[in-house]
Amino acid sequence: MLEPALPRAGHLYGWPEAPERCPPGRFSADPDRPLFSIVIPTLNQGAYIEDALLSILWQGYDNVQIIVADGGSTDDTLTVLERYRPWIDVLISEADGGQSEAINKGFRRAHGSILAWLNSDDLYLPGAFQTVLDCFAAHPSGRWVIGSGDIISADQRFLRHVPAREGSAETLLAIENDCFLLQQSCFWSASLWQEAGGVDENLSLLMDYDLWWRFSRRCTGIVTQEKLGAMRYYATVKTRRQVERFPAELATIYARYGACEQLDRLVRRLLAEKSALGERLVALEDQLPVRLLRRLRLLPAP
Repeated sequence: MLEPALPRAGHLYGWPEAPERCPPGRFSADPDRPLFSIVIPTLNQGAYIEDALLSILWQGYDNVQIIVADGGSTDDTLTVLERYRPWIDVLISEADGGQSEAINKGFRRAHGSILAWLNSDDLYLPGAFQTVLDCFAAHPSGRWVIGSGDIISADQRFLRHVPAREGSAETLLAIENDCFLLQQSCFWSASLWQEAGGVDENLSLLMDYDLWWRFSRRCTGIVTQEKLGAMRYYATVKTRRQVERFPAELATIYARYGACEQLDRLVRRLLAEKSALGERLVALEDQLPVRLLRRLRLLPAP
């Protein structure tokens, strides 16, 4: 039986140098204990997906269903996944409409009572699953666990800590003040997911934020300041590559959930930024080098 190797860097953020070895083969579902179903959406993340898998395997909890939804990777993602195939319950590899579709597709195959998704360039921290189990045990009617976590660089250097916040409308409305729930540290019940209806496949960046709004209308969440997950942040991460989509998606969500004051403020800010940009462009047009380049026909007419 294959055994997973250590991460290529030799150390996984937040983990001891030599954690417990992975169980020999597939996890086994025990009806007497909660089953975690973890969906990993991925596309061309061969450099990181091993870390995501190891952070699940090293939790030391063997009642886990791992579902990988690959959008048709062309790098070495599938090679890495093949090495970990004994521990992956469901492997989907086909073209899809993006991360949100991959997430929904994965959860349609989920059988667990506790759900979460882990982006393939992110990871869980030691004791995350046990903390979630303890939270649900202490709050039998709870449906959503919200933990804290860290933001790290591509090479696993600490960048920032994100504290846990309650999943309320008041908290969600503070997103423009850089207050947010760390998706990598959120876990929820299967029934809550079914009631919420999954993630909105029209959203590319803020599908989790939109989901929290629907969760918040059904429960407030169990807050723990224990660190459950870590999010990588680097030059080519999707939240930076598609940053121009953020205002439009945020406006859509504000309108959807009746946050009229926040929507109005967002629109006014965007209009002010557009006006300021226009003024800078006009000033640039008046500068001598630009006028000369226009006269020499080295720049197109405005």
